[in-house]
Amino acid sequence: MDQVLFCPFCRESFEDQSHCPEHELELVPLLALPKRRREFGDDEPLSLLSPALGRGALALGAVATLLAFVALPLARVDGPVAMGGTMLRLALSSTPKLWLVPAAASACLSTLHRRRTPRGMRGARLALLVLSVIPPAVVVWTYRGVVEAVALLSVTTLQPLTPSLALGAFAVIGAALPACYGALRLGVVRRSASST
Repeated sequence: MDQVLFCPFCRESFEDQSHCPEHELELVPLLALPKRRREFGDDEPLSLLSPALGRGALALGAVATLLAFVALPLARVDGPVAMGGTMLRLALSSTPKLWLVPAAASACLSTLHRRRTPRGMRGARLALLVLSVIPPAVVVWTYRGVVEAVALLSVTTLQPLTPSLALGAFAVIGAALPACYGALRLGVVRRSASST
């Protein structure tokens, strides 16, 4: 039985030949063909959970931001009286601007849910990039307020109090990196040389 071999460029099959007649490349067995990248049409919707075309990095950043907001502290205060608490607790008690952190992350996830074609995703790239930068900006803004409040409290109580960033702030800032990367790559389809 003759073995069927394939051209690594055009992927056509040939029997009883060792080279592709059109491309003059050596033919290879089916399992030796190079893997093709998945090609996406501009109006072809991706599945809801597809991480392709920047969606995975953006979703990862948004989910990490939400988890940091719920479970981790923004800052801690060291001194005779130690203070701390999660960003959620701080938002509920005295800092309503912190609600911008989960609002921006939720808006990113909502947009990923609604925009699933490459064309639609590309149309939302700038908005998602801005939304990805909001959480770390709000964290820095809030921390500046914490520093001022702790300095005033230190003067009022005559006790040495020292504020410092906690794990939640670093997590939100770190989560912005994959989110921004994903927003910049969102919907960008790389075309292979053979499809142009």
